[in-house]
Amino acid sequence: MTDHRDGGVALVIVMMTITLLTALGSALTLATIAETAIAANYRDATETFYAAEAAVEFAVQEVAAVSDWRDVVAAPGRSAFVDGPAAGRRTVGAVTLDLGDATTDVNAAGAGAPGTTDPDWLLYAFGRFRDLVPTSLRRSQIYVVVWVADRSGATGEAASVPEALSILGQAYGGRGSRRTVEVVVERDGAAAGLV
Repeated sequence: MTDHRDGGVALVIVMMTITLLTALGSALTLATIAETAIAANYRDATETFYAAEAAVEFAVQEVAAVSDWRDVVAAPGRSAFVDGPAAGRRTVGAVTLDLGDATTDVNAAGAGAPGTTDPDWLLYAFGRFRDLVPTSLRRSQIYVVVWVADRSGATGEAASVPEALSILGQAYGGRGSRRTVEVVVERDGAAAGLV
């Protein structure tokens, strides 16, 4: 004769084992999903940083070819790399970017101590990164914006030729990442080149 109580204990042990294995499988799945999301965000942030750096390098090369930097800081959108008017909204993946608001934010972030004169940032170049680079990045959703500011230190002299420019590039990724790169370029007086 068999004891029916032994079958009930075995069933409880099997159910506990299945529950434990399900919990372990769920934890492994959740960890894999989290690691995949972290890796994707890191990749997006890295691509966005390099896009900002490339946009600044493009602007530096373009500015180096201009003999009178007053033209560069005279009006927005002076670059050959623009995708429309120097205002308005652009859609970058799941993010909406307003160029006017972004320019206001850049100017507000550059505000120094009271009594100091900070140059006004002027929108210079803006567009989809894929339009700036070779065809290998056609699926990129990154949008780049470049501002310029006169850093000559000559305040109040509208007629003076800028001898130093600050070039600020921001790239906006499709997942909401944003990276910024800033460089200051100066004219080399002797060779009329950039330093």
